[in-house]
Amino acid sequence: MKFVDNPELKSHLNELIDKHQLNLSISDLLGSIFANLEITNKKEINLLSEKFKSDSHDIFLSKISDYLDIDLSIEDNEEIFDKYIAKAINELDSSKYINNSYYKFVKPKASKFGKYELIWDHYEPYELFAYKDMSNKDYIEINSLGYFKEKFPFLSLNYQGVTWMNITPNEIETMEKSIEEIKGDVIVFGLGLGYLPFMVINKEEVSHVKIIENDPNIIKLFKDNLLDYFPSKEKLEIVQDDATKYLKTDLKSDYAFIDLWHSPEDGLELFLKFKKSEKYSQSTTYLYWLESSFYLYLRRLMMTLIEENLDNQNHDYTNESNYEDHIINLYYKKTKDLVISNKAQLDNLLSDNSLLELLDD
Repeated sequence: MKFVDNPELKSHLNELIDKHQLNLSISDLLGSIFANLEITNKKEINLLSEKFKSDSHDIFLSKISDYLDIDLSIEDNEEIFDKYIAKAINELDSSKYINNSYYKFVKPKASKFGKYELIWDHYEPYELFAYKDMSNKDYIEINSLGYFKEKFPFLSLNYQGVTWMNITPNEIETMEKSIEEIKGDVIVFGLGLGYLPFMVINKEEVSHVKIIENDPNIIKLFKDNLLDYFPSKEKLEIVQDDATKYLKTDLKSDYAFIDLWHSPEDGLELFLKFKKSEKYSQSTTYLYWLESSFYLYLRRLMMTLIEENLDNQNHDYTNESNYEDHIINLYYKKTKDLVISNKAQLDNLLSDNSLLELLDD
């Protein structure tokens, strides 16, 4: 990849690199406070709020800046904290989630099945968690963290004592648009705790929901503990099968929802396989859990390659130790002879469509 010595292009390129580095720094900072119970607690927030006659949210943000050891008297630090950290943190109204129809109807007892355990977990007051899917605005990654002022319970499935899947505000928020859109005949890849199937099966516009799940233990646990809470069960079909068997077949459904990962990092390979398989089922609308975050992840990898090119780093783009390396190597192979001469070409290279198309065989 080569860049023509164009002042406008050079300026835009430097701006993108600065934003890329900012994205990584903000991600690290937010990662350090995510689910961190050492920052503060309800008792301390209430005491400080009363003492200083301040809003509890402002006190919480102040505790976060203290924990991150950010000197807000420095103007640049204050701007970064206000725009990218404070703005990302949201006090949530628990009633929205408590009144969600899944939680109003699905109330299983805690139970064990082999190495799996169905439990009611909770967020502590002022415990931060991922709230919505990440998005992009002018190459700046927009994060959303949430917290409650009171303890918030949620249904969770653990495997060998480690959280495997759960129904939190994050799942509710990140599936909301898909649930609103889905209609007709639906195929869902990944059973989980059945949140999306429960929400769409109640819609009059939905005629049938087929769920593909490979793990017989998850299916049994679901049938024994959750299925009885589902209305309109006659519209639900559960098939034990490997999702990848459907990659090159016509799904013959109106919608397909794919949820086979815990995060973009562990799900990128499957996400790309399903994106490539869409051509085999052109009458089906494909929807993906956390799709926006996958594009941000790919853009990060492309920016890594661009920075390496500009630094003239002598990388071996055949060596791979993980899937990230594989993607960067593919991007290198597809762009090594590319000459970028203007801002529009660079923006196109970093577009969602381009980032996907470059990974086609």
